[in-house]
This record gives sequence, structure tokens and C-alpha cells, in this order.
Amino acid sequence: MKQSSFIWLPALCLAVSACSTGQSSKAPESTVHNVFLVDPVPVDGSSIRKFPGIVQETRTISTGFKTPGQITRIFVKEGDHVKEGQLLATLDTVDYALAVKQLQIQYDHAASEHERKKQLYAAGNMSDNEFEKAAAALRQMAVQLEINKNKLEYTHLYAPSSGVIVKSSFEKAEMVDAGTPVFELMDDSRLEVVVDLPVSEYVNHGKSHTYTGSSTLLGDAPINLSFISLTPKADNNQLYQLKLGVTSRDSRLSSGMNIIVSISSDGNNAVSDSVTTISAMEIPLRSVFEHDGKTCVWTFNPADSTVKATPVTVTGNGTEGIVTATSGLSHGVRIGSGGVHSRFECEHVKVIEKNSTSNRGGLL
Repeated sequence: MKQSSFIWLPALCLAVSACSTGQSSKAPESTVHNVFLVDPVPVDGSSIRKFPGIVQETRTISTGFKTPGQITRIFVKEGDHVKEGQLLATLDTVDYALAVKQLQIQYDHAASEHERKKQLYAAGNMSDNEFEKAAAALRQMAVQLEINKNKLEYTHLYAPSSGVIVKSSFEKAEMVDAGTPVFELMDDSRLEVVVDLPVSEYVNHGKSHTYTGSSTLLGDAPINLSFISLTPKADNNQLYQLKLGVTSRDSRLSSGMNIIVSISSDGNNAVSDSVTTISAMEIPLRSVFEHDGKTCVWTFNPADSTVKATPVTVTGNGTEGIVTATSGLSHGVRIGSGGVHSRFECEHVKVIEKNSTSNRGGLL
């Protein structure tokens, strides 16, 4: 009898070892484990709603010459990054330079005449009226000279701000009028994110909201956003435009890029059925386990009575056996409680207990 027990002991150990290492594989079809399910509890009704958003530049500037003329040089092309004050293009300056030279000669002559009349006036040989006319003529000539000097300076077109040249409308030797847009400059020093919100979100939108963005193209790194405005008028699709400022950005973030905007708020907000709602949920600490290097819980699929390892983000120190899942769980999902290390991916299970709504966190 003792010999028989000795023979079965290694076999029993091997069986236990096989169960403990089979977590990532499917359970045998003949095995149906019992499972206790719990309902995650929203934390004070706080929720995170996710909406698609598009990044856009704060403004696009149409820039042109302040005086007409013929373009002599263009220093930039479409797609170039330019800095504020950088020279973009120039006009032919010959006629403008000649006008300045002509007025400079007239001004110098008027100034000499004014100096002579000033001496006559001081000697009492000129009336007050004649002297005032001479002084006014000199001031008028000075203004005309300054205007033409400005026109000469206006033959140089400078970038009004830093940004990207998105459109160039003229070529060298073409004539342009004053104010005609020569370049379109996208100011990328500040970016905005535009989100279309449904009526239900607009009605319940409050000041306690916080906003973050993410994109799989950028590795899902968080993009901090700040509230700018919420248009109080819906478009033809009954959507309200929310504008958010980008307060911290990845250098790869650019205008036209699509991102996901997470709106976090306190209070029970109504949410459109077309929008996935993800909440901060309280869950039992014993429901959490490590799977393939990720923090997970077993979520139950009532359609086929199977469980699936679902990655979650967990915060808290497990006080009273409860932690908070800040992402990964949607409203209405049920999770397994206890025995997490004996479950198998896509395993068929049998629910043997349903927790009452008064059982906070499913701890009882």
C-alpha cells in the first residue's frame, strides 16, 4: 500500500505543475471551471469619454506686399519652415529708389530755403505768416520723403510669424498689386484640436472636465490639452464643436493628424450610444493578475460564457482589498473574482454566483 502511494505522488505533482503553467493556453474542452463574477463600481460617477479629434493650426496667414510691383526674387517654396522676420520675396526697387532720390533732393533744397528764411525772419525782414508757410512746406516735404522711403522698404516681404509656407501663388517676374496674397503661411507655433460632440455631451458639459489626447502613431503618449471654446450652435449633424489647445506636444504632432481625445469629468453624464464610455472603476485586488507582462483582469463574455484577459491600468495601494482601474473597463462589463491564476484564455466557465448591488467591489 505504501508503495502504491509513492508511485502516484510524482504523477500528482506533474498534474499540478501542468495546471500552473497553462495559464496562457486554452483549457481542455472537457474542463468547465466555476467562476464568481463581480460588477466594477464607478468611482463617484467619474467617467472618461473618448471622441475622435483632428489637429489643426491656430491660424493661416495670407501675406502680400504693401505696394505694387514686379517680383524680382522669391526666397522660399511651399513646405519650407520660416521664422518670424525672414525675407520671403522682393520687388523691383528701381522706380521706388528714384522717387526717394528725387524727393531727397527737393527736401534738401527746401531745408536750405527754410534756413535762409529763418535768418530773415530773425532779422525782422519776413512776416510771421510767410515764415509759417515756409516751415509748413518743409514739414510736408519731409512727410512725402518718409512715405516714399516706406514704399521702398515695402518692396521686401517678410514673414509675419514663424510657420510653414503652405501655398505660393506667384513666380519671379510676375506683377502683383498691393495686398494681393503671395504666400499662405501656416502658423504652427500653436496647435488646436477640434472635436465634434453629440447633443448629450454638450448638455452635460461642465467646467470640471479635463482633456488628454493620444495617437497610436505617437506611441499613445499622452497629449495634454486645455479648454478653449465650445460652440453653442450645432451643425447640420447636431454636433457641437469643441476646441482644445495643445499645452504639451510631441514634435511629430502636426496639423491634419487624427487623435483620440479623452474627456474626463465628475458626475453622471449622459453619453451617446455611439460613443464608447470608459470609467474609473473600483475592483477587488484579488481580481488583478499579471499576464504577458501586463496588468489584467478576466472579463466575462455572456454571449459564449468565456473569459478573456483584459489589460487594465490600476491605481491605489489596495486598501481594504480594493484598487481603481482607470482604463480598460467599459460600463456593464463583469469580471472574475478570485482564482485568477487558474483561468485560461477563452475558457468556457460556469457562473455560480451573482453579487448583489450592495456588495461594494464584490468583496463579500
